[in-house]
Amino acid sequence: MTIDVETILRNTRSQIRELGEGVENLVATYPNVFNDISITKRLDDFCQAHREAVNRLETPSLSIATIGTTSSGKSTIVNALIGSKIAPIEAGEMSAGVLTLRHASERKLVVEETEGATWETGVWSDLSDEAIYERIRDGVMRPYHDTREKRDCIAPRMTAFVPLLPASEQSLLGLPFGVGVELIDLPGLKSVQDRDNLKVIQEKVHKAFSLVALDYMQVDDKHRKRLLEELKRVVEYLQGRTDSMIFILNRVDQRGADDIPISNRIAKLQQEIIEVLSLKDAPDILPFNARLLYYAQCAWGSLSLNQASSVEQHTRLKLLKAMFTDCAGTIKQHISDDKELRRWFRHVEDTVDDGDNISDDSMRKLILYALEWSGGKNLWSRLRSRVQEAFPELVLLPALIEVFENYNALETAIDAVASIRKIEHKEEIEAQQAKIQESRRILHEAAKNCREKFRSQIQRMINDFKTNDPVVISRLLQQLQKEGYEQGFQALSEAVSEAEGDLNLVLIVPVRNALKRNQSAYELEENLSTIITPVIANDIARAYDLVSRKLNNFTDNSGYLLRRVREDDKEGIRELEHAERAVRALYQAMRQSLTVRAEFILQANVHKFEKALELLIKDQENKLSFLCYQELPSLKLDQVIITDFKKNVFSNHIVLPDKLFELPTSIKQNHKTQQEVIGKKPVIKTSREGSCFDKKEVKKTEYEDEIGDVKYRELLLPNADTMAQQWTEGVKKRKQDLWDIINSWLTAYLESASRVFDTSVDDVINLAERSLQEQLVIIEENFASEMQHWNEIEAQKVLATELCQKLEEQARTSYISKAA
Repeated sequence: MTIDVETILRNTRSQIRELGEGVENLVATYPNVFNDISITKRLDDFCQAHREAVNRLETPSLSIATIGTTSSGKSTIVNALIGSKIAPIEAGEMSAGVLTLRHASERKLVVEETEGATWETGVWSDLSDEAIYERIRDGVMRPYHDTREKRDCIAPRMTAFVPLLPASEQSLLGLPFGVGVELIDLPGLKSVQDRDNLKVIQEKVHKAFSLVALDYMQVDDKHRKRLLEELKRVVEYLQGRTDSMIFILNRVDQRGADDIPISNRIAKLQQEIIEVLSLKDAPDILPFNARLLYYAQCAWGSLSLNQASSVEQHTRLKLLKAMFTDCAGTIKQHISDDKELRRWFRHVEDTVDDGDNISDDSMRKLILYALEWSGGKNLWSRLRSRVQEAFPELVLLPALIEVFENYNALETAIDAVASIRKIEHKEEIEAQQAKIQESRRILHEAAKNCREKFRSQIQRMINDFKTNDPVVISRLLQQLQKEGYEQGFQALSEAVSEAEGDLNLVLIVPVRNALKRNQSAYELEENLSTIITPVIANDIARAYDLVSRKLNNFTDNSGYLLRRVREDDKEGIRELEHAERAVRALYQAMRQSLTVRAEFILQANVHKFEKALELLIKDQENKLSFLCYQELPSLKLDQVIITDFKKNVFSNHIVLPDKLFELPTSIKQNHKTQQEVIGKKPVIKTSREGSCFDKKEVKKTEYEDEIGDVKYRELLLPNADTMAQQWTEGVKKRKQDLWDIINSWLTAYLESASRVFDTSVDDVINLAERSLQEQLVIIEENFASEMQHWNEIEAQKVLATELCQKLEEQARTSYISKAA
């Protein structure tokens, strides 16, 4: 199915203007309707949302984010797609923070101010591509990586305003004129190890179409399992939209002659990705050679092939020389069977080697070959198709969602007043006045009861989860399934268990094994730095190094390490004190790392927490809606209250307390006194010496052992296994505390939602009371003309409502399912 994005956008712009004009005409023709403070507030909210939507639709923008696994060449892909070398490319990990690339004719770089930044921040204009590249690499990313080695910090956020190929050459994505395009180059997951930075990236990815880069060199049988595990973490942690992803299998130029056919490799990978990411359909996996397209496209630039290239000859020659060197194998493979093509490429290569100019015509021809051979042509084709399918949901709906919410709130309020205006008799007015006063009391009481019921229900569920008993939890999930909560709370339980398992697997076990195997501190730090921030990894490594060196003179003693020194051995006592401090420092570093990693894992699973909360809120909404319908059906006040409630209910993010993991150190000191030899003492002994007839008494001084009390200090420190056991027990204990935190979070959110409901009830009933009081006067003075007046109002409002419904239907249409 062909998607006409330009027509869709044009119709949407026209319809949003018509909707605004319809409401404006309603206000201009019947201003008295909007005199009430409650309706005026709803009108103001709608007008503000409408203005913002119109502005966004005048200059809409589509975001394409690149995410990927380690060494997958994300930045090279980005540069190849935009036609400029802007995203830094290094052999090691260079990506840092979020680099957004937006189309602009005048080049500019903006580096946002962030707390504690040691890199350059500000705005720079009139820069060349090379200057922007160097400022990003040397002025921002390298200082950031240097800072991360010393302390934790928020990653930089940069925006480069430069000409982008897909904006200059609109046929590549098929987007209409005026639709902006931005590419977002995101760092690899290994450089995102804390909650705050992960949260920033999640927000970017969730709103964007995603290109997921994979490394061909990691899809062989030896490495594929690790690649898929990393891919699962990348997609789940960054919360990418799996329904709008294209997977790019980069570096296929590294294939060997004996490798299995690429189609077989991709088919197997597709099936495994379906299983790993729980996809319904096989994903697009496109073989790609980013390096070839990068060199060729950047040698032309970011302008359309129909225009003249703006790339200077010395830059072009430099890039082409690199292309002929680095991509020689690929080029040879494709020209070997075509004599004329071989001759032409050799001529171009000779021209480059001689330093002579390469014409634009030659470059156009070269780019077409590069697009074909690199997979770029196929990538742009799939991008064009998928972007157009996702355009309404990714571009239109976000701009319009608040318009729909605020129009519904305004419409239902007008409907309620219209219902009151149709009441002809004072007796009915008085009955309704009494009824809504009683309904106010009943609804407030019902909301209070609802709060108490949910609080009790959540506490019961949390207590069952805290038992960690599979039988109890299974029974609970069966009950939740009957109530419609099972999916959300099972995911929540899995998220908590995942956090516990992750902490043991990636932190506790590696440190324990390092201690047992006498691993080097450097090796431990290198392993941990892929999991936690470099600063914390260094803290653990330094503490570990001290522990390793200070415990050499200790002996094993039933899960502990024992050393005993005399109280008068000053050097020995000092060594004991140093050993104890080293172990306490290791425990402190582990506590900090466990907390930071737990926050990261919970943020990675925040959508699971939100899913559970969404189910509870939906249930609360259904119960309160039913109560409203029972109490206030005749005047349509129930619809106004629930519409208000949906619009105004807000979100609180789960926040962990400081020092979540307190790890008690089992360090024992004993003072003992025992009898032992403390020296030699002189003893005078008398003996008789001489012949039998002449014996003489002789006194001699001899030295014997002197026994005395000796005071000792013993220090028992946990060995590697005992440390790991204590850390694991600390995590298990905090798992129980985490459930209490979740309980408080859910309860606080639901209570906030309930208070929003109370406010909506009061606001709507106050509106009804004012309208009923006005109706008493209308009945006395001009009921017939007022009825005619309101019939006209309703007729005009119906037209506006039809426009809004048509607009919403188009914005929410799934073109992917239509095409299927």
